[in-house]
Amino acid sequence: MKTTTTYRRKDSGWQLIVSWKDANGGWHQKSKQGFATKGEAKEAEAAIIEAIKKAPRPVDKALKGITLKEFCDIYLKTKKSVANNTKRIYRCAVNSLRDVAKKPVHKITYIDLQNAVSEWKIKPDTQKQYKAKLNIIFRAAVRPYGLIATNPLTDIEIDRAREKKEKLTISEAQFRQLMEMKLKPRVKLAAALCYYAGLRRGEMLALTWADVKDLTITINKQIITVPTIHNAAPKSKNGYRTIPIPLPLKTMLNQHHDNQPMDIQRRLFPKPVGTYESLARALRKIDPALSPHCLRHTYATHLLAKGMDIRTVAALLGDDVKTVIGTYVHYSDEMREAAARDIQKIFNAV
Repeated sequence: MKTTTTYRRKDSGWQLIVSWKDANGGWHQKSKQGFATKGEAKEAEAAIIEAIKKAPRPVDKALKGITLKEFCDIYLKTKKSVANNTKRIYRCAVNSLRDVAKKPVHKITYIDLQNAVSEWKIKPDTQKQYKAKLNIIFRAAVRPYGLIATNPLTDIEIDRAREKKEKLTISEAQFRQLMEMKLKPRVKLAAALCYYAGLRRGEMLALTWADVKDLTITINKQIITVPTIHNAAPKSKNGYRTIPIPLPLKTMLNQHHDNQPMDIQRRLFPKPVGTYESLARALRKIDPALSPHCLRHTYATHLLAKGMDIRTVAALLGDDVKTVIGTYVHYSDEMREAAARDIQKIFNAV
């Protein structure tokens, strides 16, 4: 924003006048007087300009009356670096407000939001995630868009009560049971990719044979199933990675390559949704609490239990270290036994 400053004598002192043009082309002025000298007026100029920049901007005529849902779409269109899956979370957060999402942004009040949030029937972690995304949207509505003067979400309270749940893992016996079930080869391969390589759902389903080389798998994309099935960038920049794989997985990949008809796009899983759903059903037969994502948790826990450096584990998972610590570092029976042995060795040696 460009400003013009004028100084003039007034009432036996000096007056400071700052002029600027808004987004709609209208001119505005802010003045302050009573300065003993011109130098004092100049010293006050920076503070006045800063206050002007922080003040709410006049609403762009094209955005007057825009609803929260419409504004969310406009905001996300400007965020080219935000992953499609993250954009989906933004939209889910807005839609979770139900009727409030259909109201003009400037008419949404604290009470509207608190009432909507109080009706959420979602997990505390999801509530926290939704509130964070909504907060970003409302902050943008304040500045730079100037739709509202203050963020009505600031003092909203959400359900912070949460239980620290240990991430479910699958035992070696359960994995063998899964591999011995009467399942299509592609379903067993999907299970093995998650168990032996720790792949996320979308990463596993997006694999092509060009991504499989010798004893490595390269992750450079994921499959998104909403609103249609399509490839997208990995979940984050850490998602781009090359993972070493063990021989049992390599053997399964070779067998699948030789025995299955080749898809025109050279994908490992031409029917991604059906493959994942079949795997999910098979795991529920073993234990209703299990899901395909438990295989990824098992991979991470195995690596950590065997003493692998946490930075290396994070790199293999496509996560950052903070996420690995918060999500996967918990005591398993195997880790407890290893810790007990180490403690004996350390203190018996003293």
